[in-house]
Amino acid sequence: MLSWRGEEGDGGQTARLAVVFTDLEGFTSFTAANGDEAASRLLTEHLQAAGPVVRSRGGRLVKRLGDGLLLTFPAAEAAVLACIELVEASGPLRLRAGIHTGDVVVRRDDVVGHVVNVAARVTESAKGGQVLVSSSVRDEVGELPGVRVGRARRRRFRGIDESVLVCPVSRA
Repeated sequence: MLSWRGEEGDGGQTARLAVVFTDLEGFTSFTAANGDEAASRLLTEHLQAAGPVVRSRGGRLVKRLGDGLLLTFPAAEAAVLACIELVEASGPLRLRAGIHTGDVVVRRDDVVGHVVNVAARVTESAKGGQVLVSSSVRDEVGELPGVRVGRARRRRFRGIDESVLVCPVSRA
């Protein structure tokens, strides 16, 4: 559900969304070893592979962030399933992803808010080949057939006052 927020023309609407960040582990080393053209080809291939997965789950590619992506999904379940697919399809570098859900301000070319910041921090704590979700995502998804939810761990993140429970998710 979208609702207008703020002055007309500021482009901001509030919405409850699952927010995802992805990152390719080792991209800087890959670029140094293989050159800028190889890195550019890798990013193009990654984007071409990710786009159909994201769209098939009703998601939106908000923007590219170097070797990472900022994605949104209307439901946490869709975000989890898409991220598992993205991790499995990545190569030659391992992808890591983090997901958090809640109310965000949606702009034409961006999403902003505390939920976005938490999603970014969750992603930073993931390892290559791993999808980490916040407890709010875990609670919203519940028991999802074919998905294994690992043990939750409490994390403290730079710039986030409260601790955040995160847990890995993978294909069962």
